Amino acid sequence: MKKSIAAAAIACALAVSLTGCGSKIKADGAEKTIADFVSSKTGFKPTDVKCPSDVDAKEGVEFDCHFTGPEGKPYTVNMKITKVDGDNVNFDIDSHLS
Repeated sequence: MKKSIAAAAIACALAVSLTGCGSKIKADGAEKTIADFVSSKTGFKPTDVKCPSDVDAKEGVEFDCHFTGPEGKPYTVNMKITKVDGDNVNFDIDSHLS
């Protein structure tokens, strides 16, 4: 039985690469990571995930990404950078998809 996206709570640590000299988050990398994670937890793969492209890669920085659920409801995923190591960025995803 698939989990409902409305009932899923996401909290995890994931890694995404940086753009250029390591100063900004790659928005497309964060978007793909969110889509894959939501899909693995709920069975629904969002196709319209949007993350900002001007996010500084610094510990403690938070930003929001958005996507549309299968029922047409908008969802927001809060990302918080927990570690920057060279070209890799670790962050926590926090969202109560309801």
